[in-house]
Amino acid sequence: MSKQSQLREYQTSILERLENAKKVGAEAPAGYLGVVIGSKNVLVNLKEISETLPIIDIHRIPIVKPWFLGVANVRGVLYAINDIGQMLESTFTSISSSARLLLLSQSVTTNVAFVVEKMIGLRKLEEMKLREDVIDDEICLKSQTYQDDENRIWYMLDCDKLIRSKEFATPYMI
Repeated sequence: MSKQSQLREYQTSILERLENAKKVGAEAPAGYLGVVIGSKNVLVNLKEISETLPIIDIHRIPIVKPWFLGVANVRGVLYAINDIGQMLESTFTSISSSARLLLLSQSVTTNVAFVVEKMIGLRKLEEMKLREDVIDDEICLKSQTYQDDENRIWYMLDCDKLIRSKEFATPYMI
């Protein structure tokens, strides 16, 4: 079996588990979704995302910053699609079969999504070690970092910090 089909099956199982949790009326399982944004492994709180989708048609908007990719129609609702990798590292997120859209939950903001290069899987902070070093003030990352048992460094997405940032709130070119 090819690595790509194994990854696709794994991503499908994650999506099914998230959907099943919603169907039975339960909250999303406690924990984080591990994703790749730019060159970083990033943990996204499951309570801050409502859904993950394969990449769909994104309609470009003129005169906006490069990280604002445009808008997409998700079941009749327009979502603003952002590339956080460009905001953090000025590198365009590769749109491939493993790329996904993460829709932010209504508790964070309305009709906003962002692109991730790929989903890695569900993660729990209890299974990771808090690192002593902290990162500089990033537009959307918390200062603490974690390390998993495979010695990978994990950053935490701070959705609240992201949507309150002036950079994110003003995607148009001035």
